[in-house]
Amino acid sequence: MRQITQKTADAFLNRRPMTLGNTSVKVGYLAYQDKTSLVNESTLYLHGNEIANFNFIGRGLWFTLAGWNTPTTRERLNGLFQTLNLTCKVRQIKGEAYIQTPTELVKIDANKSYVIGGGKNTSLSIVKDFQNTEAIDTPAGWVTPEEVEEFSKKTW
Repeated sequence: MRQITQKTADAFLNRRPMTLGNTSVKVGYLAYQDKTSLVNESTLYLHGNEIANFNFIGRGLWFTLAGWNTPTTRERLNGLFQTLNLTCKVRQIKGEAYIQTPTELVKIDANKSYVIGGGKNTSLSIVKDFQNTEAIDTPAGWVTPEEVEEFSKKTW
């Protein structure tokens, strides 16, 4: 893992804003963003494009390639997944983007957003999560297919 990836993934996990080169982490606060409140979320940016977001109170980890299926985008996301102890990674096979778990390989659209459920069964349930077939049990609560669909409409 590149040093910039490790440092920004650690900042993301520890809810610390930082910028290193082309990658930055921003955090959101509750209560009018007065920065005296509890940090609510971390967002990872690459070249100004939001590629990952985790809401610590609400609903879990969201990610996208933001239309850029590049080695750097995949490396930043995979570094983040590794730091969060997730057993999945983004790959490219014959020019197409995929998410790989220990048991499955699923093609993903580089322009769409996806959610990872988290918890001890992530590697077994991640494909169902992407297919929005059932609610996702995250450390912070449940995500319903409707919430996934609503997030997928978000403009990056």
